[in-house]
Amino acid sequence: MLEVLKPNLIHKAKKADPDVVVELYERYQLRVFRYLYYQIGDQQTAEDLTSEVFIRMINALHDYNQEKFSFQAWLFRIARNLSIDHFRRTNIRMDVRLDENQIATHDDPLDLVEQGLTSEQLGRALGRLSANQRDVVIMRFVNGMSIREVAEVMNKSQDSIKGLQRRALLALREILIRWEVTNV
Repeated sequence: MLEVLKPNLIHKAKKADPDVVVELYERYQLRVFRYLYYQIGDQQTAEDLTSEVFIRMINALHDYNQEKFSFQAWLFRIARNLSIDHFRRTNIRMDVRLDENQIATHDDPLDLVEQGLTSEQLGRALGRLSANQRDVVIMRFVNGMSIREVAEVMNKSQDSIKGLQRRALLALREILIRWEVTNV
């Protein structure tokens, strides 16, 4: 869902209105945290990086161009770049352990929860996707972002995102089918 903020809200935020900055934080904090948590797999690190996203948001608000990106896409671009930097610094990829209450309750790909898939299995399955496929799945199905917003975040065309999403869902399906066959 493409979320459009009122231009005067961004104007006030650029003037460092503390109430507006708090409003933006409250509106987007959980979405950013979920994205980073699914990417990193560690709650403390995801919380730290979420804080860093909002610090960078405050410091870069003067450069934000509402004509170029939606605010949410701009914010997730910051979060994505931070997660990439984190992995470059640590040079590791952690398995993602998902809590049941953090699984999206809407637009769930392949109705995974209804099929009895545990959060641990979902985390392992997401870990088998490419980084770009995982990004698309998390942004689209965990945070409910539009194709356009995901394309803006990832600096790709909408058609490219659609292709990534299709390949990711097919890959998830194949992984789950293989696991089901081996567990029967």
